[in-house]
Amino acid sequence: MYLLEMKKGLACWLMLSCVAEAGMTVITLTDAARMRLDVLSFFIFSYLALALAVKGLWNSLCGTFPKLPRLSYRRALAVLLLSGLFLYVILTMISGARELLTPGAWQKQGIGYRVRGGDSGEPKDLRKQRMVLLRDALRSHAEQHGGAMPVSPFSGELPLSVWRLADGNYYGYRKPGNFGEGRAIVAYEPATAGPRRHVLLSDGSIEDWNEGKLNDELREP
Repeated sequence: MYLLEMKKGLACWLMLSCVAEAGMTVITLTDAARMRLDVLSFFIFSYLALALAVKGLWNSLCGTFPKLPRLSYRRALAVLLLSGLFLYVILTMISGARELLTPGAWQKQGIGYRVRGGDSGEPKDLRKQRMVLLRDALRSHAEQHGGAMPVSPFSGELPLSVWRLADGNYYGYRKPGNFGEGRAIVAYEPATAGPRRHVLLSDGSIEDWNEGKLNDELREP
């Protein structure tokens, strides 16, 4: 017993008296690894705590409903895991259905989807420059065809690249009578550009419209 106490005292003395020399290799986690470890440990702690809460709530119901089986902590962990997997499948199905209902409006990001364009899309000035190129191409086509406009973006009368946006979508197009006459809508950015969209009018002007105004104008014959 005495020898054991001496060993413990010697070990403590060595730990307190050791001084790290300059240049010694110290193995530590990087900031990113430490952050991930903190997040993982918090997740595990939250999971274990939620399982304990589920067990307590379920067993409290057993007093009201005697036919319910009592839940052990291990079974509470399993219930929480299965419910999490079930919710993950449901959310994945919702994301897939949303993509099918609005094709091209969403892009994959990690395990989910986000709307194309918006705050993280192409800058507004570059979007306007892109529409200026489209306007110049339409004007040149009209000058060579007596003011007539292309039938559609996919008719081959203009290169498809002038109709395509940076995110892979295409401008909306309404064929007016002649270029340079009136103020009819010729081309406009799709919904993926955000709530404010650039609109090309038949007089050659490019204006910034909100989504409500554009939709109202498009409804008119």
